[in-house]
Amino acid sequence: MEIKILVDDMAYKRYFAQHGLSIIIKTDDKKILFDVGQNPYTLKKNLELMDEDDNFDSIVISHGHYDHTDGLSYFIDKKNKNKKSDINIPIYIHPDAFLDRYSQNKRYIGIDKDIKEFLKNYEYLKLVNEPYFEDNMIISGKVERNNPYEPEIFYKSIDDNSSKNFEIDNVNDDMFIIVDDVIITGCSHSGIINVIEYAKKINKNKIRGVIGGFHLVVSSNNYIQSVYEYLKNSDLEFIMPIHCTGFNAMNVLSELDNFIYGHVGKVMEL
Repeated sequence: MEIKILVDDMAYKRYFAQHGLSIIIKTDDKKILFDVGQNPYTLKKNLELMDEDDNFDSIVISHGHYDHTDGLSYFIDKKNKNKKSDINIPIYIHPDAFLDRYSQNKRYIGIDKDIKEFLKNYEYLKLVNEPYFEDNMIISGKVERNNPYEPEIFYKSIDDNSSKNFEIDNVNDDMFIIVDDVIITGCSHSGIINVIEYAKKINKNKIRGVIGGFHLVVSSNNYIQSVYEYLKNSDLEFIMPIHCTGFNAMNVLSELDNFIYGHVGKVMEL
């Protein structure tokens, strides 16, 4: 299996960095795109710089935040410009990804409204709530949250007579995938410990490692230390925390023997 970091907050040399996440996973017979970043231009340029085609067999969206979804307009624009071109691959997503979502200061952070409408009418859309098994890929569905974690405050809105009523959003659509016993996670809004423990539950083999956002950017030092201790005592071959992990947590976790530094352009053969 080959894994390439396509979009991330950090980039190596010629590649484009941007807040968001997109990862290419290649197996012997599949090419999967996990998340698409926030911008079609960044996605397109990094694909070109990596000399990668956009001939994916499937796209998996980890959750409905713009920095993981709005790069989908790359594929939509390509279809609109070339009438002979069509998106005819499955796009996997959780039903709650379509919620109208807002940050703590009430800034809209959900899926772009035009992309959302496209997806709702997309013939090959696959809604995932429970664990979904396909060939050598597992899509987690909603992650069980049995261990303490520190969530970031987000909101969802319910329109009522043209006024917005905000409620706490627990980001229940937070999903990860497992390919060849490796976890690829978007933001781990469920808590990275919960992500790994749930992966162990639904995967028949030993989990080898984890790549993706650990979402520790707003976490306390005490919680970051608890994650460090958990990972230190785990039997994972490697961890590659990227995206929303945060500088402070990255600095702490980099002390682990199995830590691998990730960035746009990083390629792993596993």
